Amino acid sequence: MVIKPSTAVKADPFPAELIQNRLRQLTRTGNPKVDRIMAYLLEESGKMLRPRLVYHAAAINPHDPIVVRDIAVAVELIHLASLVHDDVIDSAHLRRGRESLNARFGNHASVLAGDYLFAAAFNIINRHQQNQVMENITHTIQVMCSGEIMQMGQAYNLNIGLEEYYDKIYRKTACLFASSCKIGSLISQAGPEQTRQLEQFGLCLGYAYQIIDDVMDLVADSAILGKPVGNDITQGNITLPVILALQKEGCAERIKALLERRSSIAASLGAIINMLIESGSIAEAIEHATDFLERGQEHLAGLPEGENLEILKRTCMSFIDHYRPVLGRYHPLMERQA
Repeated sequence: MVIKPSTAVKADPFPAELIQNRLRQLTRTGNPKVDRIMAYLLEESGKMLRPRLVYHAAAINPHDPIVVRDIAVAVELIHLASLVHDDVIDSAHLRRGRESLNARFGNHASVLAGDYLFAAAFNIINRHQQNQVMENITHTIQVMCSGEIMQMGQAYNLNIGLEEYYDKIYRKTACLFASSCKIGSLISQAGPEQTRQLEQFGLCLGYAYQIIDDVMDLVADSAILGKPVGNDITQGNITLPVILALQKEGCAERIKALLERRSSIAASLGAIINMLIESGSIAEAIEHATDFLERGQEHLAGLPEGENLEILKRTCMSFIDHYRPVLGRYHPLMERQA
């Protein structure tokens, strides 16, 4: 699949400032210490990809804009809470290029901040009496938690196969993408088949997103990542490029030997990454991601045409475009931007 750069399009109608203001409003407690933590967390808003999915999935059909705004905010609160807890679990010092919440305020405050974000999300969903949304999102959080436990149990497991990897990233990432699209559809006047299509689109997008994230962890620099290069490998998280390389004759034994020496993985990181590149495993992983993006596009077929559907289609390529200058070095079929 050739992934061409996105063409120039109209501005995205997603109300980013409105969502950010609502996030600040819902996380303001009146307690100076808590408010300082929440303000620090919200200083860097990120791409807000998941609330964008909620918004555009809902906007394909008639909807209540206040409900859509608040459910989109709830999804972002849940995503932020998961990031905060993940950083505590991983003892991460950086998030989006600056000190993580736990590095700045400590683990105890960070865990409680994450809990507060989850509670704020449940509260706003409950205010709108969105029972289907609550049922879906709480199930999704359960899946995400089980994924984190699974990842800890699979640390440094060099026998992990593709099926186990995809199950892990479904739980870690793809399930929340799928949920974002599904609940966006549920709070609009969409029918069951449209809801199913949008959920499957989100699922494919989530798989692709995590694979690209895993690739970038290996080939980008720290300034782009906002965290150390090779963080997954040094923490024993075996991702798709490594799994693919471990299946290739000629490099499998060499990579396995380096990864089995856990205490010296950081020192061997450059050699490991070079083998992943030279074996074609990086390019092959990118191809897996582009295949998911193509399948995601197919799930949008037949949905009501309009601006929001076009934006969902473009979303498939937006993060590819963002990282294209890096990915284009390793994917022979990816056309670079001029």
